[in-house]
Amino acid sequence: MENNARNFSLVSFLSGEEYKQVRELQKELSTITGSRKCLEDWLPHITIGGGVTISENQMLGLENQLTEISHSQNSVIARIKGFAGIENWKGAIEGKITPYVIWLEVETNPDLTQMYNTLQNKVVQNYNTWVSRTTNYTPHVTLAFADLTREGYKKGIQYLASQKIELLFSISHIALVECYGEGNMTSVE
Repeated sequence: MENNARNFSLVSFLSGEEYKQVRELQKELSTITGSRKCLEDWLPHITIGGGVTISENQMLGLENQLTEISHSQNSVIARIKGFAGIENWKGAIEGKITPYVIWLEVETNPDLTQMYNTLQNKVVQNYNTWVSRTTNYTPHVTLAFADLTREGYKKGIQYLASQKIELLFSISHIALVECYGEGNMTSVE
């Protein structure tokens, strides 16, 4: 990786009532689990493309590709329905990011899969990646990660087992979010 290279995720931020509901749930989970990273450093979002590593001289090309895709892509309706988690996330970094993650499940639908595949095929494959490429897209909205302990994970999953959630939201934009190795989001372009 070049010294001036930056890591980005391709996301779409939630807004309106959906944003408020997810943020409230993140606050509740933070109290229960002790995990604050997601609440303090990220806005509620769905990842819609892989994590790419971009050098300064590649930035304009990336922006042009995303602009072209945005102009040809219709909004996609997505449904949040349920909760899930994992105890061995492959994005964990020892001493920085724990392997425990809790998220809202987003139902896969043909339009969402097409958007993801378009971004993978027209953008992500052209760059180095900073997270492992996945073969199966698992759309989700992260509720807790990075500083989530094993005990916090268990408490969070236990709490969510008694909860229900169902939200519809529109994916109407693509945002580039710069990411750092401690699980921080520091800028949106």
